[in-house]
Amino acid sequence: MRFMVALVIVSNFVLPLSMPADAQSRLPRVSPSERASKDINRRIRQDQQLLNLDERIQMENNQIRQDIQRDRLFAPRTLPPVSRGACPRGSISC
Repeated sequence: MRFMVALVIVSNFVLPLSMPADAQSRLPRVSPSERASKDINRRIRQDQQLLNLDERIQMENNQIRQDIQRDRLFAPRTLPPVSRGACPRGSISC
């Protein structure tokens, strides 16, 4: 019997502390204008990220084009192979 009374007394103190109070668990409502401004700011951030991505892609494309042009400009030129046998007709000497 004493155990039951002690359990009831302890539970009266412990249970209210374990449950959150309503005032602490509810957040204030967001006004429509605040919600609209957050949406606008979020869209602006997304647009800025897309612009940064487009910029980065364009820079990489330009870099690749420059590399290709540089390779073409400074590529070693090969001469046509010279045959080492008979001299071509009409030549004076080989």
